[in-house]
Amino acid sequence: AEDYLGLAISNVIFFDGLKFKEVANGISFANGINYNSKKDLLFVASPRKFYIKVFKKNNDNSLSFIEDIYCGTGVDNIEFDLDNTLWIGAHPNLLHFDSYSKGNKAFAPSEIISIKYIEKNNYIKENIYLEKGQAMSGSTVAAPFGNLILMGNVMDDHFLVLKK
Repeated sequence: AEDYLGLAISNVIFFDGLKFKEVANGISFANGINYNSKKDLLFVASPRKFYIKVFKKNNDNSLSFIEDIYCGTGVDNIEFDLDNTLWIGAHPNLLHFDSYSKGNKAFAPSEIISIKYIEKNNYIKENIYLEKGQAMSGSTVAAPFGNLILMGNVMDDHFLVLKK
């Protein structure tokens, strides 16, 4: 139902080592997730809505919603660099990505964005990389490593190495 009807039924679960607890819900196709322990912030990708959802982790391990950052692309996995900037592999055309993932298209476009998150309503979003998918189709991750970005996907047996 979530895939075809676009229902916002994904959630985030916290496990304390003994039990599970739902800490966020109503997310449209929750996918990438990463936690910034220095700022106690959790970032969740919602590719169907083109959002990065930002939550504050509370002392009791519950989450408080802060904001949605509209990215204009199907955001996927989230990584951090040493400056705590988010690096995100993305799908600029979700329909092409779906066809590509099913083997119906040879290519799907790839995109990388970065977000320097400072606080609510104060962030810098940059489009870093965009191409038709011939170098790497359907990028799902952009992992920073020093002065490099390692871009990968779930379909291929290789990755791209890009300079920042």
